[in-house]
Amino acid sequence: MAATGRLRLLGCLFRARRELIALALLLALIPACSVPRSTPGPYQVDVEKGSRITATGDSVAYALYLPVPAEDQPQPPYAAVILTHGFSRNYRVHEGNARYLAERGIVVMTPNMSSLLAGRSEQVRNARNTADHIAWLARRSATPGDRVHGMVDPTRMGLAGHSAGGAVSFQAAVLSQAGPYPVAALCLLDAVPWQATLQAAAHLKPLPVCSLRAESSAFNAWDSGQRLVDAVTFPIDDIRLRGASHVDPENPSTTAARLVVGLSAERQAIFTRLMYLFFQDALQVHSVECPATSFQAMLAELGTARISVGRAKPGTSPR
Repeated sequence: MAATGRLRLLGCLFRARRELIALALLLALIPACSVPRSTPGPYQVDVEKGSRITATGDSVAYALYLPVPAEDQPQPPYAAVILTHGFSRNYRVHEGNARYLAERGIVVMTPNMSSLLAGRSEQVRNARNTADHIAWLARRSATPGDRVHGMVDPTRMGLAGHSAGGAVSFQAAVLSQAGPYPVAALCLLDAVPWQATLQAAAHLKPLPVCSLRAESSAFNAWDSGQRLVDAVTFPIDDIRLRGASHVDPENPSTTAARLVVGLSAERQAIFTRLMYLFFQDALQVHSVECPATSFQAMLAELGTARISVGRAKPGTSPR
């Protein structure tokens, strides 16, 4: 009887997983919403779209957002961030996030991931691709005649990822620390880790890490990001945005996500703003805003009515 009960439970879990995958694929097929409007930053932005062959042999489509240098603004080289989408999505669902950061002096690359349906082998492959994107940007910045020449400071590069992209970014951060271009900061946007991600946590060397989480739901595997936060061996900034859905970190998202999961333009803006301010501080980006503000100042402004603070570093809890 016990064996029969376990088989039934496994069957239910398999069907639930299959239904979530099917729903995610459906959400990906419906066109994106328009990009939520925000106050433009002072930089104009050039966008390069193309594809590249990674060290694993994959052809990866990407968009690269480059601040256009201006006489009255900080000059290159700039900090850079590689921002990775979630399961069954593509780089277009982070166009608004990428532009927001680039308009404020951060180079942003939004690559596509390859399919994750093959399981752990593809998880590892995407992490390797992401680590390779870091080296690729650094090499391009060091190559005279390249459009990116002199634009990226290889000592100020960060990773950000949403959902499964958070797991990929986390594992890529570990890989980068064993190479010539270790990332300087990591931002997890309601990350959904795999077992391999949890195992990698023991190998992540201390660096600024921010985990921005939504409310627990089936879409984030019932807040599985909490397990990753708990697995990290050093203090990090762990922030939950009250009332947020799993797709709120996307900017833009899709019409289907708005209807099925729930989407708030206000919470999208908060996720975007917190991510930017985290990288501004962690990557030592000169503020181009007046008055200048900081990640910790925004946490204090939001207060406990809007956010809850978990494993924050000393002094980060809103007062």
